[in-house]
Amino acid sequence: MKKLQFVIWIIIMVAILALIGVYGYFTYLRITSTVQHPEATFEIENYGKVVVELYPEYAPNTVTNFIKLVEKGYYNNKVFYGKDEICMYLGRNSTGEIEETKLSLISDEVEPDSESDYEYAIKGEFVANGFEQNTLRHEKGILTLIRNDYSQLINSLTDESYNSGSSQLAIMMSDDSRNLNGAYAAFGRVKEGMDVLEKIYNETEIKQESAEGEEANVADNISQFATYPVITSATVDTHGIDFGDPEVIEAFDYESYMYNLMNSTYSN
Repeated sequence: MKKLQFVIWIIIMVAILALIGVYGYFTYLRITSTVQHPEATFEIENYGKVVVELYPEYAPNTVTNFIKLVEKGYYNNKVFYGKDEICMYLGRNSTGEIEETKLSLISDEVEPDSESDYEYAIKGEFVANGFEQNTLRHEKGILTLIRNDYSQLINSLTDESYNSGSSQLAIMMSDDSRNLNGAYAAFGRVKEGMDVLEKIYNETEIKQESAEGEEANVADNISQFATYPVITSATVDTHGIDFGDPEVIEAFDYESYMYNLMNSTYSN
């Protein structure tokens, strides 16, 4: 009887050790495995290459939208157009103007300039907009989505401001966040080429006067570059993951809103 009990205990101990070993092995794999984040590469004429690691775990729809725009060639021949004390800005065309971000840019099912094609935006993935999972802090090297801030002009337009981003980007060049944390959708970080960005940021000549008529956005006082460094190509490596299409909304038309508001005011 004692011999049988001894054998049973041996079997139990072997089973326990085997379970501990299996658990330890999978724990080791989990700890040592590396998450393959998507990576975007900007080739900048006369400067070099910048690689940005993207974080869908923080801002999934923002990353999806950016990936789709890159894949569609949107950022090819776009420029770095200016800076302020904490950020550098990119995404405008070669003349420094903002182009409409239309649905046909991200959809194969929409014909350009058709009735179903319209300027779009995406909902802001940041804490102030009720999106709690984006805890990525704005520090040097962070890529963030620019949005308009109509609420600086009319207090009631908070939702329209929060949900107005689409394609214009900023790269943090300082750890001084200026209250951007939780108020803008950070979604990536410079992995390679920070020296390239610092050269552009520190050495590119500034225009004496910035262009008039700028929309209110993340920066109130952008110093525009006298010559715009050009992104000759932008590519993205998703490591085989299909991120699909982003969820979009129709962009808020501020000019039409103001026109209708003025008409309503003066008609009364």
